[in-house]
Amino acid sequence: MSGLDLIEKGGVVMVILMGLSIYALAVIFYKIYQFSSAGVYNTRFIDGAMAPVKRGELTEASRILEPVRGPVARIMRVAIDCIKNRDMSMRSRESEIGRVGSQEIRYLESHLRGLEMVATTAPLLGLLGTVIGMVKAFSKLGEAGSRVDPSMLAAGIWEALLTTVGGLAVAIPAIGAYYVIDGIIEKVRSSMKDVTVQVLALEDNFLRNEQEQQRVEEQAKLNEQERQRRELLDREAALRQTIDEQEKAVSTLRSTPQSTSTLKLLNPSYNRF
Repeated sequence: MSGLDLIEKGGVVMVILMGLSIYALAVIFYKIYQFSSAGVYNTRFIDGAMAPVKRGELTEASRILEPVRGPVARIMRVAIDCIKNRDMSMRSRESEIGRVGSQEIRYLESHLRGLEMVATTAPLLGLLGTVIGMVKAFSKLGEAGSRVDPSMLAAGIWEALLTTVGGLAVAIPAIGAYYVIDGIIEKVRSSMKDVTVQVLALEDNFLRNEQEQQRVEEQAKLNEQERQRRELLDREAALRQTIDEQEKAVSTLRSTPQSTSTLKLLNPSYNRF
């Protein structure tokens, strides 16, 4: 029996399940293309970009990340740019990083809800088709009256169970693909969080080191000012001591008696004697 015959015997429900299967396959292939083009699987650059960040060379880290695609690389670039902007507060940095991270995750999760819908709805549609088929089969048995043919009932049940098989055949690959894709997205989310925490933690260390360096420089400046002040005080004390010694010498000179010759020179009246 060909596939078209199975779809025809399954009725409208089987046609809907076929449409859902096509949609699920389209989503799966789209996610494979999306993840490949977005560079989701590329994580080899992380160590190379984190090395200059640990040394405080943020410009070098930005240069390494510039040609790299992917959500992890973008969140690292945003975190580094936020660190470079010294005017941004820590809360503003975290808000900006969270905004960009949520945007990247939403992009990766696009159409994922549709795949989840297929995985959830397909078994229910299959069960619905089976119930409808069973109703039709028993309706035919009721119309046959006493001329009941067991083969008629078997054929009706067989056709009714086709939709259940179709629903499970669509749902099982869809739910498997959903969990695989969700696992990849969760891994990307974890990598984004990890690199963000590392960058911000290193920034905290840099800030503490800068504050400690500033404290040391300020203390050294205060010590230098104190040294200069003490030198100035020592000079003033030495100058005062010199002035006091000079004043003492002058005072001593004034209090010493003058010799006779000196007095004669000072007072010519002494020449008469």
